[in-house]
Amino acid sequence: MTTKIILIFLWILPAASFGQSKGLGITPMHKFFQQYTDSTIIVEYSQVADGRPSFYRVISKTGDLVDAFKYEPVDTSYYSVFKLKKSMPVVLWNMFTMKRTGFNHNSADINIFFNHVQIDTSLTKKLWQEITSFKPWRLVDDYTYGAECNGIPAGLTYDSGTWIMHLVTKKEIKTLCYLLPEYFEKQCPGNKNRQAAIRIEQLFKTYYPTFNLFSY
Repeated sequence: MTTKIILIFLWILPAASFGQSKGLGITPMHKFFQQYTDSTIIVEYSQVADGRPSFYRVISKTGDLVDAFKYEPVDTSYYSVFKLKKSMPVVLWNMFTMKRTGFNHNSADINIFFNHVQIDTSLTKKLWQEITSFKPWRLVDDYTYGAECNGIPAGLTYDSGTWIMHLVTKKEIKTLCYLLPEYFEKQCPGNKNRQAAIRIEQLFKTYYPTFNLFSY
């Protein structure tokens, strides 16, 4: 009985310590760029539906310098270790799973999962210019415009089908969310904000090397 109580306590401890920081949250990584750069654009790829933490593509500008970064946490989801259950003693498997999936609750930060992306300086500047040509700070998202084709207010649960962009300046961090933007633009074209989001997403995919949403 004592062993079971300890296991339960250890299982919930990471959640109590770090909170549910997956998806849409303003993380220490966001705060870092707010403090040390002039402006930063962060694209978040939320994996909430799969139980995995979000990963990010980041481009920041300070003065004349533009840099590209990425944050890619390892796959710490429960399903990735479930298949090992039969090959381990119960207590060992419980502890192994608890330790491994505990990282799910960690917020994005400047740590081993965060890296500079090797893109030529001329290309990062071009990427920044192309993104900002869509005036991202003036865009409104589904919360304001309404999601889907009927302008349904976006009080809905966002998962991996939602495109998320964080716009970071010294004064504020603005988050924009678009539910399945490419799909709904085909179903009911004409939303200029959604069209801009789609083009910005395409730019990130074009400029970032070996871009793969399922690389971890």
